[in-house]
Amino acid sequence: MTFRCYAHADNTREYIMTSDAKRINSYDFMLIFICLGLVYALGTTKTCYAVVSLLILFRIAFKLLFMVTEETILVIRDVGVQVKTVYLGGRSSSRFIDRSKITDIIINEAITMMHIRVYMAIIVEGEDRMVVVFQHLLPRLNVLLQAYHGARSIIFNEKDNSDVPLEFS
Repeated sequence: MTFRCYAHADNTREYIMTSDAKRINSYDFMLIFICLGLVYALGTTKTCYAVVSLLILFRIAFKLLFMVTEETILVIRDVGVQVKTVYLGGRSSSRFIDRSKITDIIINEAITMMHIRVYMAIIVEGEDRMVVVFQHLLPRLNVLLQAYHGARSIIFNEKDNSDVPLEFS
């Protein structure tokens, strides 16, 4: 993953996390083996070709709709925060959070059976759920700390005590 920070002015920062994930992964190879097994089991019939074609089309559509390539947080002093997600197919979704509704910006841990995930979240007044920043790409803690300190310095006028390099991989 690649992380970039742009300080547009004294009152604006943009943090961009870009995925370097391969476009073809182990699930794609598994689908190829399933398709080969279907051809072997069903023979070269129209039904077999239709099933294999549907499986391949479903996988391509799934990747285009749900594979995240970039996540961005744009922080503007006295205005608010915009969180944006860009998908492989070019579709993007964004959410703006007004400064007056931001209660806090935190770094938290989520513990599952197999993993401990560290994430950055924005607590919004009047909502029962936090807005998780970089929720799909889940960067390392040192990256989150830079975005955390920078965002808090802009939103809450705190001293930015992180030595933020403007770009690194």
